[in-house]
Amino acid sequence: MATGTAQEIQNFVTLKGSVELILDFFNYSLNSILYQRGVYPEETFKAVQHYGITMFISKDPQIESYIKDILPKLKEWLEEGKIKKLVLGLCDVHSKEPQECWEFRIINEEATPGQMKQQGTKDVKKVQEEIRSVLRQITACVTFLPMLDGVCSFDLQVHTKKDAGGEGWGDVAPLAIQNAQEVQLRSFSTSIQNVHTFVSYKSST
Repeated sequence: MATGTAQEIQNFVTLKGSVELILDFFNYSLNSILYQRGVYPEETFKAVQHYGITMFISKDPQIESYIKDILPKLKEWLEEGKIKKLVLGLCDVHSKEPQECWEFRIINEEATPGQMKQQGTKDVKKVQEEIRSVLRQITACVTFLPMLDGVCSFDLQVHTKKDAGGEGWGDVAPLAIQNAQEVQLRSFSTSIQNVHTFVSYKSST
């Protein structure tokens, strides 16, 4: 049986802390991808220090408002263990065809079937180190990802369990790329929820 001092247990991730870490990761990942892939002009982003690395956050009021508006619902669904994956699609503005898709798949470590764990066994700083590694890898992806064809916009889809509900959210066709090449990036675990990151893009063959 695992044991720890009171101080160690105090530093362990709780469900609430796990959700906050994942939301923070989503926020910086989405902004970083939009910046690194040139979806919006470079001058519409500002550099910030986060987890000891330089990240870029959008200054565009519409993007800021969009992300701010979706975070509360994502938080609710994460706390309930309802999210299966979050998909960010970079799509051609004219044809709406996806050129590149980023998937963040979530696996919950349930205490009992259908019941989320309330207390983890991992130190917060350890989780932050793992998140930093994933964010670094996302930034480095520009070295192998092909150039996007034409001007792109983004589409964000949240894939949930059937009983998730959610006013203002509806069913849509999943984003899919024909002849896609998929690359799995690093994962991180809060000891309550695991996040696995993938990027897929059109194969040149």
